[in-house]
Amino acid sequence: MAQAQLEGRKNGAARAALKARATDVLDDFAELRKDVNRLAEAANKAAREEAKHAAKRFNGISTDVRTRATESVSLAADKVREHPGAAIGISVGAGLLLGLLLSRR
Repeated sequence: MAQAQLEGRKNGAARAALKARATDVLDDFAELRKDVNRLAEAANKAAREEAKHAAKRFNGISTDVRTRATESVSLAADKVREHPGAAIGISVGAGLLLGLLLSRR
């Protein structure tokens, strides 16, 4: 009987230690979940900031490209007005060359 009481005490102590350890593990998981949530929020914020920065760069580049394209079209139109015969000759030559290249396929 004394043996049973002794084992009961050991078993109870082991159960209490196991319960305390399980509680510690659950607390660690709760902290880990909080840390992962904070990390996800930080990553989300960084991604949003990077997307805003990329959008600003894209808008600047697209404005620059539009400006250059408009200037190029204006320059080409001016050159065609200055030299209409050369423009027609270049167009005919380019058309013939493109036709020859495409007909060889």
